[in-house]
Amino acid sequence: MSRLFNLTIAGSLALVLGTEARATDAASNSIWTQPRLLEGGWRQELTDNGINIDAWLTQFYQGSASGGSTGEWQYGSKGDIFVTLDSAKLGLWQGLSIAAHAELLYGEDANAFGNGGILLPADTALAFPRLGGSDQDLSVVVTQAFNERISVSFGKFNMLDVIAKTPLLGGGGTDTFMNTALAAPITGVTPPYLVGANITVKTDPVIFTGFVYDPRNAQNENVLRDPFSEGITGMLSATLPYQLSGRSGFLGAKVIYSNKEGTNLSEVPNLVLPGGSNEFLGTKKGSWFVGASFQQYLVQSPANPLEGWGVFGQFGISDGNPNPIEWSALLGVGGTSFIPGRNLDRWGVGYFRYSLSSDLRDGLKTIALDLRDEQGIEAFYNLAVTPWFSVTGDLQVVQPVISAVSTEVTASLRTKIRF
Repeated sequence: MSRLFNLTIAGSLALVLGTEARATDAASNSIWTQPRLLEGGWRQELTDNGINIDAWLTQFYQGSASGGSTGEWQYGSKGDIFVTLDSAKLGLWQGLSIAAHAELLYGEDANAFGNGGILLPADTALAFPRLGGSDQDLSVVVTQAFNERISVSFGKFNMLDVIAKTPLLGGGGTDTFMNTALAAPITGVTPPYLVGANITVKTDPVIFTGFVYDPRNAQNENVLRDPFSEGITGMLSATLPYQLSGRSGFLGAKVIYSNKEGTNLSEVPNLVLPGGSNEFLGTKKGSWFVGASFQQYLVQSPANPLEGWGVFGQFGISDGNPNPIEWSALLGVGGTSFIPGRNLDRWGVGYFRYSLSSDLRDGLKTIALDLRDEQGIEAFYNLAVTPWFSVTGDLQVVQPVISAVSTEVTASLRTKIRF
């Protein structure tokens, strides 16, 4: 399978060399300029009748260049299919939409914890839904927009889809950053898949969102059969969009609280008792997280506000017990390419730091496991060979959470075809 990936890379390089020459003849060679590989009247006819279909295949070739887990590289792929129904075009009422996202993983990944002492997955796209025990998943969200300012959504949410909508940072691991620290920042109280409902209210000038959801990962079938049986989590967020010298940006804040019981991390030393196991660990009810974020374009196209690059950041703190993540921070710069004529390319450089609960670290010292903050830097460049085919080079340098393990350097190649 890695041979197939190598052929894909080689072919993409050949396409890049010919893209500029073909650009002047785009009218007669629309395949080089169309947004998807499979375009045609059938797609537009479906859209006109309220059925939108999107799909892509992302391939990964990733491995450790140096550090504790230097060894064989891994090949894996992920297929995503999105179907959105527009009720108005289907002959029903205005404002209702149903969005479904099916995902399927194939192959291997480089995300095994302890393989180099890394805590957070280096490849987010292949980590989910696999970390939940399955290589496939389906999320469905129903949204009713009452007007331009108020909408309500409920269902099973894939949180990678939510994060991916952030303009500069992106998310989900298929287009921009790959490390989970940047591609899907961890709060400790929000699972990657969840069952719940939210309401969004757009005021002038602040956008408010309220979210209520089951604190458990919705990949667990018990969550769908018996939701909220182990507690409830509530989140309130506020986003303030603004313009600075004609360039857009935003400030964001969110507060999350969960009444779910979790392991009392201050009792981790009980693991050293004779026959020590989880039965010696008590529980603690209630966990919270408070976070703030910002984004500011430094260069932005007047014709297309999504074209440009700028800076972004996110900071968060928690109770630290039972939440295992005590605080986190990330900073970065990125966006669309600054190279003339490469407006579909994307790039980014980001730094992250995650600090584990002091109660957890103190407790694990009693069993001779010394932990520290996990921090690292990631840089990527996403080359758009065509609007529907891209190749990404990615490099990560990470100080693992296990103190005895040396710095890990992970290199990756990623291709994405949008059908």
